[in-house]
Amino acid sequence: MFFSDAVFAIAITLLALEIRLPELRDPTARELAQALRGLLPQFYSFAISFWIIGVYWLAHHRIFRYIRAYDRRLMVINLWFLMWIVLIPFSASLLGGYASYQLAEVVYFSHMIVTSLSMALLWWYATSDRKLVDPDLDPALVGYNYLRISSLPIVFVLAIGISFFSTAAAGYSVLLLFFVRPFINLYASRRLS
Repeated sequence: MFFSDAVFAIAITLLALEIRLPELRDPTARELAQALRGLLPQFYSFAISFWIIGVYWLAHHRIFRYIRAYDRRLMVINLWFLMWIVLIPFSASLLGGYASYQLAEVVYFSHMIVTSLSMALLWWYATSDRKLVDPDLDPALVGYNYLRISSLPIVFVLAIGISFFSTAAAGYSVLLLFFVRPFINLYASRRLS
């Protein structure tokens, strides 16, 4: 678990390092302000990616709370998931630098879909036949975790669809992640109680 936490920490740190100060020689206040405004897409990409990595980190901790044993295959699947986490700073930098290009958005959103699917694979492998989790784990809890994990790729698939009509709307559609979670929690609290 410590290795995984370190990977998440490095990925979040690399996000911040991707934001570069504008190179201006003796700028006026207005030129500096304009250059800083030009960095807004990078800051947006940083903020969204920071929270997404944070969501993945929390989900990773949540599912490993239920995992009681591990084997080599689980460790390999976890490494595969962490590989996608470490690549998020690249995708975020691409999105921040070329936010008005549909290709940049599709690469970023596709990356998030693959990352989510690798986490779903991790949870599926751990819970299939109850071999790596408590055999008495409530099936509703297993389903709840699948629902939480699957909410991410659904939002990103929607964002890819929207990008064919408007790259700006697609970029902001990612904010749906913050609204989907409360509905899932409400649904789960009714099912788990």
